Amino acid sequence: MPAPDDPPAQRRQLYIAALTLAAIAVHLVLRFGTSMGEKGADIPLWIAYAFGGIPLVWSLIGNLVRREFGSDLLAGMSIVTSVFLGEYLAGALVILMLSGGEAIEAYAVSHASSVLKALAKRMPSVAHRKSGTSFEEIGLDEVAIGDLLEVLPHEVCPVDGTVVEGRGTMDESYLTGEPYQISKTPGSAVISGALNGECSLTIRADKLAVDSRYAKIMEVMRDSEE
Repeated sequence: MPAPDDPPAQRRQLYIAALTLAAIAVHLVLRFGTSMGEKGADIPLWIAYAFGGIPLVWSLIGNLVRREFGSDLLAGMSIVTSVFLGEYLAGALVILMLSGGEAIEAYAVSHASSVLKALAKRMPSVAHRKSGTSFEEIGLDEVAIGDLLEVLPHEVCPVDGTVVEGRGTMDESYLTGEPYQISKTPGSAVISGALNGECSLTIRADKLAVDSRYAKIMEVMRDSEE
């Protein structure tokens, strides 16, 4: 499968899939819509084999040499077998499924990687811990359970906690998909990663930053990317 950080390889798989799909369509038109014989109608499929099938089979041979076995190896064997049996349309369909599947998978992994980067960029690096009537900036790793933190207007909530002072709203759509502002009053739970509204809120940290919702989402995203 193309690496998520290898756009040329991803585009190549997409081009192979598009070429093969076009070749299959032309083959069907020539075969059933004209008086051209079977051999003539197979020419588009041979083009698909030359530009798509051979590179795919070659890469699968490389995987075999490296002892990297997978279901795509069976697909490669199917392509070779279809050539020997003269079932060119069947082989072209396998090329289409293999290249199209790899292109879609590469896109999904690439999208997950970009989402992970966006999540990491969104997370604040500091929190505002209250000390009497003032507050001090501290790193997220310095936040302890029970600390009183000030979440300023339009600031991202640093940890999971409970509102102890203030009334306002938070936008949790980035985390939960809820398309509206969530009202926050004393006693309301807040989650890390939520965007605060127009009013400052004082919250009590209920979890460490590494155990909060945002960190868990980041962890799941990293695991899925791997």
